[in-house]
Amino acid sequence: MSGRFAERAPRWLAPALGAALLLGLPAPAMAQSEAPPASVAEEAVVIPFAPPLGTPVTYALRFERKRPSGDSVIEFEQRLTFERLGSGYLMRLETLSFASGGRRFELADKRVLDAVPPALRIYLLPMAVELDSSGEMVRMRDWEAMRAGLRSMPEAAAALSGAPLDEAALAAMQRLLDPIINASAEEGPALMIRGWPALLGYGGGEFVLGEPVEVDTEVTGGLLPGAVPATMQGVVTRTAEGHLRLIQTARFDPQAMRAATLAMIGMMRTAGAGSGRAAAGEETIESLQITDEVEIAFDPLTGLPVNARTARVTSVVTSAGSAVGGEVLTLRRITP
Repeated sequence: MSGRFAERAPRWLAPALGAALLLGLPAPAMAQSEAPPASVAEEAVVIPFAPPLGTPVTYALRFERKRPSGDSVIEFEQRLTFERLGSGYLMRLETLSFASGGRRFELADKRVLDAVPPALRIYLLPMAVELDSSGEMVRMRDWEAMRAGLRSMPEAAAALSGAPLDEAALAAMQRLLDPIINASAEEGPALMIRGWPALLGYGGGEFVLGEPVEVDTEVTGGLLPGAVPATMQGVVTRTAEGHLRLIQTARFDPQAMRAATLAMIGMMRTAGAGSGRAAAGEETIESLQITDEVEIAFDPLTGLPVNARTARVTSVVTSAGSAVGGEVLTLRRITP
């Protein structure tokens, strides 16, 4: 299977069940035991990646961010256009509109884009990214120009406010931007493009319909203090409409999760002591749960998503209450 089982926590298996999975982590190794040969009744399928060249494809994306202070939702309409680039592709991504708080903004109106704070504007401008033959993002185009825009962002944001420069605020923004500014063009897609890195890159993935596949990997990020071993489980089925549906989930090692929980307790106590909030550091963490799920329905001809849902949500229960954080993305193809 091809690259996306091991990426979010990893991606997925690469061509011929031998490659690896996806998500930005090193490709994990498959389990030692091999699946038995498919019987005549079993149907082997390959997820394609053959996007239409020069024909725009439009999608609606909904990002739901979960925070202890309350959930927030922002929606985008985006257009993808593909062209050939050697053995791979060049994908141009254009944001057409966004909606938040019950208001919709059309970016075709230049006044709308001009009114967007500089800290957000760069993420709404057209982007171009190089893909390999499986559809996996490998490099941002025009990366130096984007980095230059990011470098000027703190001063631009301060100038927009019309208030005197707040050196502390500028320094805080700079700390957030530095990891992106110092990244390479190959690291750029994961830092600048939301949602799509986890939805592309499955081309060439080989499956037997209905037969589960497991891959050992590690998950990082979010509230986790370090890497946590996990098993990615995936299965491909065919929908009534003829789409190929991939469902993958992560199952976390219980002992590793307990160790991660204890490490979080230590981090909280250290933070509480350092800020004078000792009581907060004495809270008992009773459980830590992570939901890491991907569900994608692929067009059987192009391999592009028809609809999809991804969720990376962390739930923490303490003696003082519970908190949920993370993001849920839902995607729907509009045209063609």
